[in-house]
Amino acid sequence: MSEDVQHTKRRDAARNRERLLTAAHRAFAEHGPGVAFEAIARAADVSRTTLYRNFATRQELAATVYEDNVARIEQHADALGERADGVVRLLDFVLDMQRDNRSLAHALSGADVAWLTGLSARTVSAFRPHLERGRAAGLVHPEVDVQDLMLAFPMAAGAMADDDVVHREQTDDRVRTLVHRALFTDRGRPG
Repeated sequence: MSEDVQHTKRRDAARNRERLLTAAHRAFAEHGPGVAFEAIARAADVSRTTLYRNFATRQELAATVYEDNVARIEQHADALGERADGVVRLLDFVLDMQRDNRSLAHALSGADVAWLTGLSARTVSAFRPHLERGRAAGLVHPEVDVQDLMLAFPMAAGAMADDDVVHREQTDDRVRTLVHRALFTDRGRPG
């Protein structure tokens, strides 16, 4: 096989994997953790064989989506730079991500604890410098630490995931308001 053909195949494989991840993000958000695995392949416009070549199980796909979300958190944290309100913006970014991926946690039940702990540590590292700048600027309650931030996420995700469709937007707004009140001073909360 020529080098050009191999390069084209690798590029096609990478594109298919990205399409599968995009479709999985959308499918888990719209249809929950029980979405048919084959429906994700159809949404990505790839064959079932391609889906199974990339992800052997729904849990493996959900884990990859979750890991991709952590990478997005890290990228967003970096893009915020030295902003004093970076912690507020990063928290809202994660809450938006949770809103858009309501059922992802359910799809990860039974995931490897060490793997999840590693992803949590990466998230903590992304938040820590923003939390310190926010506290120094008077935007964060003095007693709030990074573990308080991390505790807020599963609490918010649980409230967002368990609400019915009719009241979903109201619940999302209330969750965000409560989390902001718990973590941020009046100066750190949006007006």
